[in-house]
Amino acid sequence: MMIWITGCSGMLGRHICEKLSIAGMPHIATDLEIDITEPSAVSDFITGNKISWVINCSAYTAVDLAEDEKDKAFAVNADGVKNLAVAAEIKGAKLIHFSTDYVFPGLKESGYDEKDKNGPESVYGASKLAGENEVISAYDKHFIFRISWLYGPYGKNFVHTMVNLFKERDELNVVNDQYGSPTYTGELADFIVRVVKDDSDKYGVYHFSGEGMTNWYEFASEIYRLAVNYRLIERKVAINPVDSSNYPQKAKRPAFSYMLKDKLYSTFGYRPKNWKETLEEYIKSIKG
Repeated sequence: MMIWITGCSGMLGRHICEKLSIAGMPHIATDLEIDITEPSAVSDFITGNKISWVINCSAYTAVDLAEDEKDKAFAVNADGVKNLAVAAEIKGAKLIHFSTDYVFPGLKESGYDEKDKNGPESVYGASKLAGENEVISAYDKHFIFRISWLYGPYGKNFVHTMVNLFKERDELNVVNDQYGSPTYTGELADFIVRVVKDDSDKYGVYHFSGEGMTNWYEFASEIYRLAVNYRLIERKVAINPVDSSNYPQKAKRPAFSYMLKDKLYSTFGYRPKNWKETLEEYIKSIKG
């Protein structure tokens, strides 16, 4: 079995590569040297290697910039994904692709399941939904995992930003009217390794994130509490809850994008940990 990971330099790609190495699973990791938006580059690479799984971690993720760079966002998140799906079908390789909670309009306070109607309100969300549709229409042997509020040891993310700000500022304002759930790359990467190791054929669209709904203010407050507890921070910082209208952004964020994971439980027998538990694991690992 040979696994191809695209976007290996990104937050999720790096962690999946690390977990595959620990598990002793052979893999080829690529980033910008294989341009997934070029069909010939993708097909030449996949036909030239004995690949049985493709894990696509390539993505255009600049949510606000996407409003001005629509063509670029769709090229990577839709066209590039289509190229991978088409090439995977020709090769007969199983495909894992990652999508986002931004495919939903964010109006359902009780949480979204996989069958709920999509309605992205940003270019980023629309490009990711287009990518999902390209995979579904191109190839049956696919897994699409929608994830949200991703953080981990590699790359820029909310946890790193907050810890750095706590070291610099005495007071912070954080929005408290956008609800979802954080996803730790370590837990997700472990799960993906399990799916590949089992050579799973439980294809379809799934939701994966930490269990339990929260908002950005509560998330920041918990990061601070743990950072103090594990002595990453040794100063007092006031964190104030504020309305998102105080911080207008180019791209509209979903107000409620918590994703229900019943399908994940029933199909894989896997229940993600509560987001507070994985956050503590991660903060502890930073300290270590």
